[in-house]
Amino acid sequence: MDIKSPEKPTRTSDDVEEAEFGHGHLQQLEVDVDKVVHEKNIIVGDEADTSPFPEVRAVVPEVDDPGMPVNTLRMWIIGIVFTMLGSGINMFFSMRYPSVHIVSLVAELLAYPCGVFLAHAIPDWTVNLGRFGRWNINPDKHFNIKEHVLITIMANVSIGYGSADATSIIQAAKAFYNFDIKPGFSVLLVLCCQILGFGIAGLCAPWLVEPSNIVWPGVLSNAALLSTLHSRANAIANGWKITRLRFFMIAMAGAFAWYFFPGLIFVGLSYFTWLCWILPNNRVVNQLFGFQTGLGLSPITFDWSQVAFNTNPLLSPFWAGFAVFFWGVVPAIYYTNTWYTGYLPLMTADVYDNTGAEYNTTAVVNPDGTLNVGKYASYSPPFLSATFAFVYGLAFASITAVIVHVYLWHWDEIWAIVKGKAPLDIHGRLMRVYKKTPWWWYGVLTVLMFVLSVVMVEIYETQLPVYGVVLALLIPAVYMIPCGMVQGITNVDANQLNVLAEFIGGYMFAGRPMANMIFKTLSEDVVSQGIFFAQDMKLGHYLKVPPRTVFAAQGIATVLGALTQAGVTLWMLGNIRGICTEDQPSQFSCPNGRTVFSSSVVWGLIGPGRLYSVGKIYSSLLHFFWIGALMPILTWLLYKRTKQTFWKRVNWPLIFVGTWNVPPATGINYSSWFLVNLIFNNQIYKRASAWWTKYNYILAAALDTGTALSGIVIFFCISYPGAVFPDWWGNTVYQNTDDGNGTPYLSMPVSGTFGPPNGTWS
Repeated sequence: MDIKSPEKPTRTSDDVEEAEFGHGHLQQLEVDVDKVVHEKNIIVGDEADTSPFPEVRAVVPEVDDPGMPVNTLRMWIIGIVFTMLGSGINMFFSMRYPSVHIVSLVAELLAYPCGVFLAHAIPDWTVNLGRFGRWNINPDKHFNIKEHVLITIMANVSIGYGSADATSIIQAAKAFYNFDIKPGFSVLLVLCCQILGFGIAGLCAPWLVEPSNIVWPGVLSNAALLSTLHSRANAIANGWKITRLRFFMIAMAGAFAWYFFPGLIFVGLSYFTWLCWILPNNRVVNQLFGFQTGLGLSPITFDWSQVAFNTNPLLSPFWAGFAVFFWGVVPAIYYTNTWYTGYLPLMTADVYDNTGAEYNTTAVVNPDGTLNVGKYASYSPPFLSATFAFVYGLAFASITAVIVHVYLWHWDEIWAIVKGKAPLDIHGRLMRVYKKTPWWWYGVLTVLMFVLSVVMVEIYETQLPVYGVVLALLIPAVYMIPCGMVQGITNVDANQLNVLAEFIGGYMFAGRPMANMIFKTLSEDVVSQGIFFAQDMKLGHYLKVPPRTVFAAQGIATVLGALTQAGVTLWMLGNIRGICTEDQPSQFSCPNGRTVFSSSVVWGLIGPGRLYSVGKIYSSLLHFFWIGALMPILTWLLYKRTKQTFWKRVNWPLIFVGTWNVPPATGINYSSWFLVNLIFNNQIYKRASAWWTKYNYILAAALDTGTALSGIVIFFCISYPGAVFPDWWGNTVYQNTDDGNGTPYLSMPVSGTFGPPNGTWS
């Protein structure tokens, strides 16, 4: 084991109540709630015995006991079971819109009673492992917070944001392109992408895990729930005496019960487009205020799954919310009919032909999956909705902005870590007692998965050459640290490498959609998954779990989760009737697979050369590449000249990436997010800081957990067995509008087609 038992537990606060076991170590690691709520004797700085960030101080213990058991049988049993259950259920729900992705908080909550039970049920035996020593399978007969952290990490490794991105390729290929892909290919694709992300994250850990300013706000709700379940410390906050645990249970129960209304009984509460209900046939009103194909300018929804569809708004700093381009420029594009967008729904992930119908890819695809140029010339070029087209432009800008921004503002930090001179905060200093994971462990994994990726593209009909694999993996080497730093500070995903990979792959592998999708996934998914791995490593860092034990837990969970998610995807595609169609009865419309398919039509099948090269319909969007690179330089120079902190706070990657998840997200997922974020992380933070410190992250965990559990019950107990809630006005009113029908602003011309003259686009 990696745990070393010192003569005396390491502690950094005299205010934490002593709780010792007979074995000589602490029963739990606790946050000194009274101290952090009332800011008693707080000294800020990396050299101090407390974190410089109040949100970290609120939920992360600043005390450690290296002798606390971690590598226990009960931890491995629960961790493996929850990894497979969590990854399978989350994969299942990711193919539904709106999805209720099962965040790791659910596994974290359910693991607690399981751990307590096994701690009492498993006998206190010691197993002789020979040269590896002796292993007590149930030390102390007590389930502690470090074991709980590892279970959470194992579950979250495969859960991520809902599903492995590689599974979206399987959906696009089988359900939309009707390609005959082999199960072995599906498994290898998911496995390679997941483990490559694991390897890259480990290699980048010195920059993304150890620095104190890389807070990773997304894991603070995990830390909050862990601290709540394993601590009984309490303090009065703005008059509130209720303990964190009781507050969590009440809020979770309320969220669980409430979701039955927007999720089943009165779905109109989820799509609360009341203006559209009053004026169902007014196109402009429906396009501006609608939630399904409109901009969602009315931020009112009573469905937490809509509010937190992108990220939980309680976890992001207030200044990290930007969607200004989304509501400003998109209407101008749409109502001036730029790129013929006026003939299409305002917001949609679909690709259309010149009759306004969904693009029929079978009409232009050869039997081998390549583009038939002659059929393409006689059919139609693809057309994108206003939001889909413009979001590509913002993605171009963010691709260059994130690199320039990070290296302008954070280069000194990056270089200090290279030289080994970066300061360590209290958590980093406490972690020095444990052996680090050697970098070459991650390096070996990365090399092995690279070789396996080469084998995969060679033995299956992927249309991707070996040099494509090499180039695809060079992109994460450049972008992993910049994207990780931005998300680690802001909780906003700045990873737009899917667009960069599609752009490069589209020119290199034009007319080969399968090659383009694989190239994109090997680039983008490695960074996406790597960021989740780094985030979980930070959780282990916060709760002082030995790094080598984290390595083992993440590695095992990665393999199990990848196999589970690949299997669930293949089963659903083969067994659920009407899956991936927009009118699927249980709403399994495959939103992620549909987006990947639409993108592959633009970039893989048709190719960017026919759409984005000079003189082509969307060529003007290429200007965003240089705009994205220039804007961070301008604000950096303004700061250097004026020394005004305003310019330092202007974060162009966040501005450009504000609508990173459109599609499949729609306007309501941003407007409602901003409203909740404004209330809690601006107004309440300023007016009731003690309450915010004590309860904000607990509330975030409770709302996510309660909604997710309710969604599971509704589906498996009501929808899946075939039960149907009575059809009434509240469940249909939002559908019977121009928003629900996706009615365009302009009526189709008399000729029945729009766009360039027939035969001019080949």
